[in-house]
Amino acid sequence: MKHSEESQISEAGQPASLMLSLKAAIYHTFRWAAILSIVTMFVALMFGVIVRYVLSSSLGWVAEVPNLFFPWLTMCAIVAAAARNEHIGIEVLVAKMPSPLRRLVLFAVNLAAMVAFGVMAWYGLEVISIAGSQTLPITGIAMSWAYWSVVIGFAAVALVSLINIVLVLAGNDLSVDSAAQEHVGEEVA
Repeated sequence: MKHSEESQISEAGQPASLMLSLKAAIYHTFRWAAILSIVTMFVALMFGVIVRYVLSSSLGWVAEVPNLFFPWLTMCAIVAAAARNEHIGIEVLVAKMPSPLRRLVLFAVNLAAMVAFGVMAWYGLEVISIAGSQTLPITGIAMSWAYWSVVIGFAAVALVSLINIVLVLAGNDLSVDSAAQEHVGEEVA
């Protein structure tokens, strides 16, 4: 029994579509987590300023909020950029390569990134086990809260790199101009 060409293309596109949807979900999740982090820091610090000038007193816990949320903001922004392939790269050289060489370079770069970020996430767990029991002096919140941002962020970048590898193997072009990037970068209306 033969499949029509249309059904073969459709079946081949399903894994790529699934991977692009997963990248889009990662992008939106980490983008909103970054937004939540920056809003939380802004509101806490603004509240601290208002209390200082209106009541002439200080809220000590306000100074600890950036210690907890800035690492999350940073890592979430890194993951969101990686999900849209907007991290540091030399697009001019890669774009001028013939397609088979370009796919090989994209595969190699993403493989190296997946291994490197996976290893960093793994060693981040060790940092949490060593220093994660430290607490902030006023709130008593464990610093592991901030350290988990590194582990989760690096693991997410490793996952994005794995998704990119699957996309490259499926024949997708990961360039910024590709339709895949338009799909991942769609804004929520």
